[in-house]
Amino acid sequence: PPMLAALAARVPHGEGWSYEVKFDGFRAVAYVRRGDCVLRSRNDKVLNDRFPEVAKAIAAAVKSPNAVVDGEITRIDPTGRTSFSELQQGSGPLVYYAFDLLELDGEPLVDLPLDERKARLRTLLDARQKSVQLSESFDDGEALFAVAQERGLEGIVAKRTDSPYKAGKRTRDWLKI
Repeated sequence: PPMLAALAARVPHGEGWSYEVKFDGFRAVAYVRRGDCVLRSRNDKVLNDRFPEVAKAIAAAVKSPNAVVDGEITRIDPTGRTSFSELQQGSGPLVYYAFDLLELDGEPLVDLPLDERKARLRTLLDARQKSVQLSESFDDGEALFAVAQERGLEGIVAKRTDSPYKAGKRTRDWLKI
């Protein structure tokens, strides 16, 4: 099961934090094995029947035959935002935002610091696959939160750059604001 963020009232400050957009979609861990991809929900349901084109796109975008990637399946609404209601009944493009790399070529990476996992994820994804995007990290949480509010986004996620990945745990290393 994926690692979960705890709720926070304000943006944390100080060294060792990075900030990402909080996407309004469907959390999914992508298991790429021998070039095929199985998508699993937070409660371990297979999502391939529902999102076959996302699974195909991830398999094509991951430049390794074996990897485990955590991310969010989204559908982009006409304003350019991710929207859960758009995901349910919309027709906008599907995009998988990848934000963590848990395993690569059989090597578990969950004990590595987030910034190292994220760096490996950046080099793993083929940027030409537009329907699979890296969830970019930002240094200025206050500025990102202001932009999120201005654009009507769901919020932001603050992550400790030195944190390991704790599968199935809700921790204060990841905060949703």
